[in-house]
Amino acid sequence: MTERRSRKGAEPADDATHDGLSRRGWILLASVTAAVAVGAVVLAVGFIAGGIPGGDSRASASSTLQAAPPHIPSLAPAPTPLGLPPRPTPTHVATVPSTSFDSVKPGDCLQTYDSQWANAYPVVGCSAPHIAQLLTRGVLPQPSGAAFPGTDALDTQVSDLCEPFLNWDWVAVWNEDVQLGLRYPNTSQQWATGTRSYSCFVYTFSRHELTGTAMR
Repeated sequence: MTERRSRKGAEPADDATHDGLSRRGWILLASVTAAVAVGAVVLAVGFIAGGIPGGDSRASASSTLQAAPPHIPSLAPAPTPLGLPPRPTPTHVATVPSTSFDSVKPGDCLQTYDSQWANAYPVVGCSAPHIAQLLTRGVLPQPSGAAFPGTDALDTQVSDLCEPFLNWDWVAVWNEDVQLGLRYPNTSQQWATGTRSYSCFVYTFSRHELTGTAMR
């Protein structure tokens, strides 16, 4: 009986185990483990929600690059067609006296030219720089009592009368820049007076200074 009481007195307390950890120790260990697991989960969720560090800056830079407009190189001006002289200054100044339009003869070259309706023109030799040339003069075949045909019909008629006088090799050099200035009675009032005279000037739309003749 004495020995039994002695062993019972040497045994650990009620909350001890044979493995050396108390029940309270196991509970504490489980609590720490759970806390560590919860902390890991919280960190993982924060990592996923926040994204990869620097991702926002890279995405922003990428969107900035995509939003930038494409660089368009400036186009060089088209070259001057082969054989064409340089363009003149915007203002042309006559250095010779003007001749009355009625005295200008077909083939005469005009140092300056603003319009086919001028009263006088400065006439120079065609070997000198000039802006226009009088191609031809004539009289329309319609009788004095004929109805006014309109400017569209007269443009076509007078152009057809003038074009045979053009040097087409010269026209081929200047191409679509060639212009005809047509002078004729272009209102019904002028037409009613019986006026039927017409004249044709040739020049370039860009007002190049020319040398030589545009006539055949």
